[in-house]
Amino acid sequence: MSESRTLPAPAVTAVQHALHAIPMNATVGVRITDVGVGWATGECPDTAAYRNHLGTIHAGAQFLLAEAVSGAAFAGAFAVQLAQAVPLIEKLETHYVGRAVGSITARAEIELASIAVAHATYAADGKARLIVKVTVQDAENKDVMRAVARWYLRSMASLRAN
Repeated sequence: MSESRTLPAPAVTAVQHALHAIPMNATVGVRITDVGVGWATGECPDTAAYRNHLGTIHAGAQFLLAEAVSGAAFAGAFAVQLAQAVPLIEKLETHYVGRAVGSITARAEIELASIAVAHATYAADGKARLIVKVTVQDAENKDVMRAVARWYLRSMASLRAN
C-alpha cells in the first residue's frame, strides 16, 4: 500500500475493536487483520461448527467476513468523520466461485478516486456512498468469493434534522 493509504495505528486499532466487538463476528471468529484508507484485510478460521454439508467453510461465514472487511475498508476511508456519523451497509452482492478449503482470508478495496469524491459529497451534504470490492480466498490461496458492498455514511447532524 502507498503511504497515502496508511492509517495511524490508533485509527487501525479503533476500527478493529469496533468490528471485533460485533457479537456475530466474535462468534464466528472473524478478525480484521489490517486497515488503511479505503482498504482492509481479515480472516476467519476453519471451524467445524461453521462448515457446510460438503465439509468446507459455510457460505454464511464467507459472507460475514466479506461484510466485515468491507466495513473496515469503508471505516478506513472515513476514519476522521466516523465520530460524528453513522455508517450503514446498503447492499452486499456476492458471487461464490469455489469451495473454501481451510481458513479463509479477505481483502476489501475502494477505488482511491472515489474516496475523494465521497469526502467532498459528505462535506457538502452530510452523507456519502462508496462501493467496496471484496475478494475472499481459502487456505490454498484460491478465490472462493467475490463481492461488491455498497456502504452509506450519514452525519448525525443530518439525522437530527429529519
